[in-house]
Amino acid sequence: MSKTFAVAWLIFTALAATGASAQSAVGISVKAAIPRPLSLQVKVDHLFERGEYERAYFIYRNELAPLGDKYAQYMVGYMHLTGMGADKDLSLASAWYRLAAERGTPEFVAMRDQVMQELPAEQHVQSDVKYRELRREYSDLAVLLRSIKHHVHELQARSGAEVTSTPASITVFSSQSSMRATVPTSDHYARIRIQLRDQLRKLAVIGDFADLETDPSKVNVDEVERLVKARIAATGP
Repeated sequence: MSKTFAVAWLIFTALAATGASAQSAVGISVKAAIPRPLSLQVKVDHLFERGEYERAYFIYRNELAPLGDKYAQYMVGYMHLTGMGADKDLSLASAWYRLAAERGTPEFVAMRDQVMQELPAEQHVQSDVKYRELRREYSDLAVLLRSIKHHVHELQARSGAEVTSTPASITVFSSQSSMRATVPTSDHYARIRIQLRDQLRKLAVIGDFADLETDPSKVNVDEVERLVKARIAATGP
């Protein structure tokens, strides 16, 4: 797979210059369903640059990839392809590349296609199985579903708290700035409703759910989960 390694290196060097800017989607901006902490992104990039590959792999695999970060998902595939900080596993690398390419990002699509073209025939079935497993956990649909359920739970918990008493302010953590701040409770939950509405709209577009209820006050999270799981299961490898 010498050609594959050559293509992987060229794409990696190009992406290293642009970082996570290759998160764009076709037709809709999805980005991470849960915004990545900027400090974590800087940290993992520095770890990789210093050759601390195992630590970098852990962050890419366990902290950023679950957020729907396509650059991190690509990097997990790259590290399995090259054996840098992870077991060298071509079928697993191909599965991560397939996941990273689900938005149609040209660089990720090119790497996915190159790896799949040169993957030994007997490993294609393994790649399909691993890709299905990853898609159930880390695809845009799955990540958005987790975030939607989390926001719905927060709003339901607040409704229950209003029966007794609700504090005037609340301390929240900003994943983007990695800092805590005290904000009015009403503002905090208003932002959650906006985020929930926006994520439901993204889900409707990505999943092609024409009749999906996107009003946070009317959404049936069990029905949303049923639709998402059915769509993921129906999508071919």
